[in-house]
Amino acid sequence: MKKNTFAALFFAASLFVVSAATGAELSLPVNIESVGKLKYMVSVKAGATVVIYDGENNEIHKEAITTQKLFNLAGLSDGSYRMVVLDMRKNVITSKSFTIKTEVKRDIVAMN
Repeated sequence: MKKNTFAALFFAASLFVVSAATGAELSLPVNIESVGKLKYMVSVKAGATVVIYDGENNEIHKEAITTQKLFNLAGLSDGSYRMVVLDMRKNVITSKSFTIKTEVKRDIVAMN
């Protein structure tokens, strides 16, 4: 009887460890950080997928990353965009919205 009790307790403990690991997988540490004009660094602890949508919710870029990737968005036109990070099960971990707006500056230079 003691052997069966011990085996049942061991089995229950292993289920708890597996369950804790699965829960941790859903809350992976993810960071989307602006690192300059039109550049974002996406960092994840484990693999993830980054999807970029335009203002009309059209997918314009999708890429799997393992730990870290610099996204240079200088090639995008003016408009609103959203960057979404998905886990391996395609659940949204985090997202960041941003707007690209070209700014035209004019300077006056005095000439003598």
